[in-house]
Amino acid sequence: MNVVDQSRRLRAVVLDHLAHHGYTSTAAAFARESALDDLVHFSPDEAARIHHCKQIYHHIQSGRVDQATLLLNSHFPAVLARRSQPPPTPYACPTSTAPHHLALNLRVLAFIEACRTRPLHYPPNPEQQGPPPHPDYPALLNMAKNLLAHVQILPSPADRKIYRAELQNVAGLLAYSVPEESPMKNYLAQERRDAVADQIHRAIMESLGRCSISSLELLVRYTESVWYFANKIDVKPRPGIILPPASSTKEPETVPIFDLGLFLDQKT
Repeated sequence: MNVVDQSRRLRAVVLDHLAHHGYTSTAAAFARESALDDLVHFSPDEAARIHHCKQIYHHIQSGRVDQATLLLNSHFPAVLARRSQPPPTPYACPTSTAPHHLALNLRVLAFIEACRTRPLHYPPNPEQQGPPPHPDYPALLNMAKNLLAHVQILPSPADRKIYRAELQNVAGLLAYSVPEESPMKNYLAQERRDAVADQIHRAIMESLGRCSISSLELLVRYTESVWYFANKIDVKPRPGIILPPASSTKEPETVPIFDLGLFLDQKT
């Protein structure tokens, strides 16, 4: 492969990453500047799908679970629909994309959002002030009962055990007048929303018959796996080989594990 072909393939990977996460305008501009216009063509239907997918993602990140669920059922009904077998996919998700898991995770997140006594704005905006939420405790107790009922009908005993423990923890939010200052505050963090948004996004990609992660993410995970197992079986570095960056300056006895953070730090 010559330098031009290699550069084109690398740029195509970046382009795929942008398109996968819905940055269509950025992807189109990047394609024009990289002479990759032949790889970018968003049909009206595809553009609409990307738009709806971004809307759902943003709603979940903002804690608007009901709006996200409505859009999900309207535009990607297969995601939460019962099915006998999962759709074929070239990559196994680290989190479940089973409809009953997704539906329950959305319900749990909706319960958490209803427990808030302090708004959590997304994107963060210190100047955006609003009245603090006022939890409706009778409604919250009813939500908790409904969650437990949904857990009880999960087909897998192992799943029922896991979700019962999760509900026990989440229900602990009701014990505090200001749960944001309680030992349970991690359940109210932005990371919780982001994790559910990522899980739903992967499930949408799978429902469309696509890889649930971008080519760039797949390459990073493949690289991490190769170097991890090479390190674990004590592969010795050969003279002249390009090794992943390591935190130690000493010559390694075995090949190091690939650390994306260290790799990016060296490139900046």
